[in-house]
Amino acid sequence: MKRAALAAIFACALSGQALAWGQEGHSIVAEVAQHRLSAEAATMVERLLGKGHSLASIASWADDARDHRPETNNWHFVDIPLARDNYSEAADCHPADEATKGDCIVNELKRLKRELRCTGEDKKAEALKFAVHFIGDVHQPLHAVLEKQGGNDIIVDLFARAGKCTGSCMLQHSYMKFHAAWDSGLIMAAVWDWGRYVDLLETGNGWLTTAEAQAPGIEGGTPEQWAEETHKAAQAVWSLLPENSVLDDGYYQKVLPILVRQLGVAGLRLAKFLNDAYASNQCPVP
Repeated sequence: MKRAALAAIFACALSGQALAWGQEGHSIVAEVAQHRLSAEAATMVERLLGKGHSLASIASWADDARDHRPETNNWHFVDIPLARDNYSEAADCHPADEATKGDCIVNELKRLKRELRCTGEDKKAEALKFAVHFIGDVHQPLHAVLEKQGGNDIIVDLFARAGKCTGSCMLQHSYMKFHAAWDSGLIMAAVWDWGRYVDLLETGNGWLTTAEAQAPGIEGGTPEQWAEETHKAAQAVWSLLPENSVLDDGYYQKVLPILVRQLGVAGLRLAKFLNDAYASNQCPVP
């Protein structure tokens, strides 16, 4: 019976493809950015999305669009081999099925820089939804690694108390893809809701209060640089994966600085990306 139950769990874990930071991760990134929008950017966001709609409300839209827009599929990631440190457009951004599934997240972010400002209203709204999502994606470590389909082919047992479970509470085994553990499993192990996670990043000793987060230029860079930086994070979290594939409290504590940094810095960079896009009406974009 136990063996049959585990087989069923593995089958569920293997079915489908993990997409990105889960809804929680994307909402965290979007909310961090929302707090840092310029007046011009906030006005444009309200105009394009409608009054009362936040960036978090559309942060996972691109995952839904993927189902009926297959040409957007490869825009969610870039496949850089673990053994290589640097991004190569020729090797990493032009798959054989480019015509039907798109190229990669780096090239799409470059296009979005123009589309946010230099297209019609409907296209601008779509570009905003893609930008919010993809700047989150490009900072998820396993969205920048080739091997095992970015960790989708590795099943792990997420068995960590993290911050949510203390004292004598019962731990539960959670079998999932390694990629999915980074999408949402590690986030949800720590808090019950994404709004609380934003609070933890923003206050006390949260990452966004640190000297690194406030260092000049931290919010800048290019999509290529973001992909390479995220790839380095991927090399680290991959190397820390235990041989038994159990992500326990030891693993959680080792990767927590990477997790909170990637969520925080993605929010800072999303804010700058949008602030820069809406700071001028100049077209074409320099």
